[in-house]
Amino acid sequence: MDDIIVAQKIVGNTYSNISNKAMFHEYSSVYKSSNEMLSKINKYTKEKKDILTVTASGDQILNFICNGTINIDTFDISRFASYFLFLKLAAIKNLTKDEYIEFFFEAIFTYDEKYDDMYYTLRKDLNKKAKDFWDSLFDYFDWYDIYNSYLFSSDEKSIGFIEKENIYLKEKNYNKLKDMIDKVNINIYNSDIFTLEELYKNKYDLIYLSNIINYVDKIKYRKLLSKFNLKENGTILTYFFDINENIKKLFLEENYKFYSFKDTTAKVMQYKNK
Repeated sequence: MDDIIVAQKIVGNTYSNISNKAMFHEYSSVYKSSNEMLSKINKYTKEKKDILTVTASGDQILNFICNGTINIDTFDISRFASYFLFLKLAAIKNLTKDEYIEFFFEAIFTYDEKYDDMYYTLRKDLNKKAKDFWDSLFDYFDWYDIYNSYLFSSDEKSIGFIEKENIYLKEKNYNKLKDMIDKVNINIYNSDIFTLEELYKNKYDLIYLSNIINYVDKIKYRKLLSKFNLKENGTILTYFFDINENIKKLFLEENYKFYSFKDTTAKVMQYKNK
């Protein structure tokens, strides 16, 4: 089905994108914000010019741009993720930081026409495909209805957590980001991690795979990492909310290093193709 028709049906509760077969699929819900402690991996992502990353909520991408990334290839199995990314990019260019936080993280609580007004302020900076998508929803629904539908994941974090973990939401960075967005080249791929063959020839300073490993075959995932083409000192980062020893035993070679974070069970695995 057409993305717009599916989205309208999801928001209107006439179509379910909740699947019994797979948690993630082409019309799966989009994360409103990252649920990862992105501040913990910030030091591993600075000054990486060419990056491949999962799209997800778009927060990872916005943080990477703040850290100096200029070329971003981004992928997600959900067809809705890229529309949400472009909505956030357009919002940053047109809204203050407080307005941005209100639009994306506070609108869940109340009906208010001001959110529709915010959308019509930012829509001029959407590309045609994203503008058609969001216009088709705002023509029939309020932002409250859209944002509280299964178009989005119900896995939400507090505003305090979101502001703490995203460097792009620091006032100075947010204002700087307004000017940086148009200087970044972003290529979108609607794909899962195992069907990115066309990108194997590209060279990257950093590949960020979030916590995809938790949802796929671990052996297949390990084999995949060696297929990517990294620049000298390039790395692939895998995020773990928690990790058991059985998984660690799969990554004992010198190519892999695990780093723990203070006061949390979260870890990051760094892969280098030596």
